[in-house]
Amino acid sequence: MKLISAAALAATLCASATASLADDIADLSTTFDDASALDAWSEHLPDGFTRKWQEPRVEGGRLVLQPVSSGWFEDNQAGHLYHQISGDFIATTRIEVTGTQADLPQTSFSLAGLFIRAPREVSAATWIPGQENWLFFSIGTAAPAGEPHYELKTTTNSLSTLQILPAPTGPVDLRIARHGEIFTLLTRPQGENWEVVEQIIRPDLPLVLNVGLTAYADYDSVAPIYPNFQLYNTEGAPTENADLIAHVESFDIRRPATGRLPIANIDAPAFLDVIAQRRDDVMAD
Repeated sequence: MKLISAAALAATLCASATASLADDIADLSTTFDDASALDAWSEHLPDGFTRKWQEPRVEGGRLVLQPVSSGWFEDNQAGHLYHQISGDFIATTRIEVTGTQADLPQTSFSLAGLFIRAPREVSAATWIPGQENWLFFSIGTAAPAGEPHYELKTTTNSLSTLQILPAPTGPVDLRIARHGEIFTLLTRPQGENWEVVEQIIRPDLPLVLNVGLTAYADYDSVAPIYPNFQLYNTEGAPTENADLIAHVESFDIRRPATGRLPIANIDAPAFLDVIAQRRDDVMAD
C-alpha cells in the first residue's frame, strides 16, 4: 500500500473541494469597456424604496457610481450592484473615490467598495426590521470628513459594527476572499503589495450571497431621521449634500485555489501547509 503524507492529503482534499467549481464564476469578471458591461449585473432596488444613487453608468472605460445622501447602517439600505454567488470566492475591485469638488468627499461616511449581502426579498409593503446580514470593505472618507479612510462594517440581524482605518488616496485594489465562514479583507494601494486588513468570521451567512459593489455618502443628511428606517428607505434623506463619485476600473471574481480545510485526521504540519497555500492564493493576481 502506498502511503501519502498528511500534507499531501490535505492538499488533495482541498483541491478536490473546489475542482468541480473551478473557474465557473470567472466569466462574471468585468472590465467596463462600454455600457453593455452592466447587462450581467443585478441592482438592489426593492419595490417602493427610493434609489439611493444615480443610475450606474459607464464613462471612459470605468463604471461610475454616484450616490445621493445614503448609507448602509443597521436597517438603512443604499446602492448595490451584485452577482449572486454560491460558495467560496475571491472578489477584487480596482476603484478610485473622489469628491465632486475636491480630491476627497467633504461629507461624513462617503465611501465605496465591495459589498457582500445575504439575499433578501423585500418591498416597502413587506419590509420588517432586524433582518439585514452583510459586510463591506470600502474606501473614501468616514469621520472626520475630508480625510482618507477605509470603512469595514459587518452587520448581523441589522446590528452594525464598524472599523475606520487610515487609507491612501488615488486608485486602490480592494479584495474580499470567502473561505466558508471566514472573510479575509485585503487592500493593495497602487504600486504596493497586498496587505491583509482584517478577517471577519460570519458562520451565519448563507451559502449563496449577493457579491458586488456599493457606494454611499453624506451620513449627516441621513442622521436626522435615524432610526426611522422605513421613512429613509422609502423617501430618502431629508436633505441632499452628497459629493462622492466612485470610478470602478474593474471587478474580478474567481474561485479560491484551496477549499475548506478538512480538520479531521490532519496533523499540525499539514494544517500550516494549507494555511500557507491559502495565504499565497488570496494575495495572487
